[in-house]
Amino acid sequence: NPYILAGMNGSGKSNVLETLAEIFYHLDCIYLQHKPAYFDKSKENKNGFDPKTSSINAYELEYFTHLDQVLFSPDKENSENEDEYFAKLDQVLYHKAHIKITKKVKERPLIEWLNEAELRTPQELTQLEIKSLLPEYVVGYASGNNETLSIPFHKSRILQYDEYLSNLEAREFISPAPESSMVYLDERYSQAIILTNLLMWNQGESDTHNVLQPFNDYVGLLDVESFRLVLRLDKKILIQPKDEEAEEEVALLANLMPLATSESSPFVRSYIEKLRRCATVVFEEEEREEDFLEEEPSLKNYLYLDYKVNEETKKAFRFHFENDPLQLFEFFQLLLSLDVCDLSIPEKQYIYNSSNIYLVDETITKLIEDDRILRFKDFKIQKKKLKKAISTKALSDGEHQFLHALGLCLLFRNERALFLLDEPETHFNPDWKAKFISSIRNCFPELSPYGNPMMREMLITTHSPFLISDSRMEYVLFFKKNEATNKVESALRPDFQTFGSSVNKIAIRIFGMPNTIGAFAASKLDKFKKELSELDQKDELEDLIRRTQKELGESVERTLFVNQVFEKIKSLQ
Repeated sequence: NPYILAGMNGSGKSNVLETLAEIFYHLDCIYLQHKPAYFDKSKENKNGFDPKTSSINAYELEYFTHLDQVLFSPDKENSENEDEYFAKLDQVLYHKAHIKITKKVKERPLIEWLNEAELRTPQELTQLEIKSLLPEYVVGYASGNNETLSIPFHKSRILQYDEYLSNLEAREFISPAPESSMVYLDERYSQAIILTNLLMWNQGESDTHNVLQPFNDYVGLLDVESFRLVLRLDKKILIQPKDEEAEEEVALLANLMPLATSESSPFVRSYIEKLRRCATVVFEEEEREEDFLEEEPSLKNYLYLDYKVNEETKKAFRFHFENDPLQLFEFFQLLLSLDVCDLSIPEKQYIYNSSNIYLVDETITKLIEDDRILRFKDFKIQKKKLKKAISTKALSDGEHQFLHALGLCLLFRNERALFLLDEPETHFNPDWKAKFISSIRNCFPELSPYGNPMMREMLITTHSPFLISDSRMEYVLFFKKNEATNKVESALRPDFQTFGSSVNKIAIRIFGMPNTIGAFAASKLDKFKKELSELDQKDELEDLIRRTQKELGESVERTLFVNQVFEKIKSLQ
């Protein structure tokens, strides 16, 4: 069950998500293998990254996680027999590693594996082992503009770009999956999330339990009909290729996305080739960009990939992306991150070192449509009760949010992930809010692909009594702020069983709502109550009941008031 963090506006519940995001970003930056040379603190970069300093400068954090079976698997050669080896392997797969992370002011975080002795002789953890004991993914999402939550995630996007740039310089072939664990899926990723899920999940397979059924049941989304991908190919950047034989390194102007078939081309070429092989139509096109300051107009070169989707199209995507929706999505994610390519090193240093909540607006400017490296165009879907396909842009805010929130859960359903969701249900109707927790639970399998239990954690901030009503009290924390000090006064579990409680009771007990009706309707009821105190004739009281029932709809408040009037009528007899 997700942890539900509830409370009034400004009570501090979102700060928990922001704190965890900052902590894991800081840990990420310590243990990343690929970081730009200008990233860490040095004489030349006095404000650079320092492992001993974080905006969350002192904390204790404990959690359980499962072990990476590649790093911690038993040695088969040293096992006496096959049965002993598999017994040890099962012990690894089912072992819950108890992790404690402690950071003191101006000190580097200390990471401890508390129950290590249950599996092996305690020893100093390697950098690779520590990285594997941290969440594989920290997935952030906010339905509104939570600039504070998004800051560490936006920094990680630039780290992903710098990692790509490093591989481009070294001409290395690696997976598009970022080394950083931080993934912030705002509305810019909505098209990629929806499209990946519609293409990659085989709804006919019983083992998926038709994971896309909620898309059909709630949104009426049947399938994808067609879409176009547009990739800009002419973008050039300065790189310094590492050549040990050269006496000095010379910066070269290179294509951001080389498409040549030479062996020295980076991994992005082969993944674009996968997209090509799944496409219905492929063509390139050049467009002139007129610039009055230049004698010769520059040319923009685009690759167009058109898809008329049928079952064979989906089979092609599943084949080329190894039946792994996350593999396709992370390639889209990489291409979307390349839009920061025009940022200079001083600009990136400013972003890395900044805690300014206006960071994104000030430094990562909104590109005009034609300048983006990847664009999703003409994305048409089929919906129930509609004869013709419609554009995804025709979906309502609530439909987009529903597909987005459940879609990101499906993408990371088989990963060791921490989900930080800030009010993900704000645009839902009451019926969807009531079904949201059960919909999320259905996204995740109980067992991993290896057959062992999965360790995931999800924290959701909300103002919705429906989400609380679908969660047991041990998974709910209610935040209360001290109005005098403007600080969090308490974060406590409710003193009643929230699971199955009516939303009215939750609204009253947790959110302190005096009424279950609107304030204007309550003021009208107050007038009736005042009138009741002044009446003492049976016919007048009976008329008051009729007027109350005519002007006010059914509610607990109206029922209680009408009962009061009846009691007064009885007292007159």
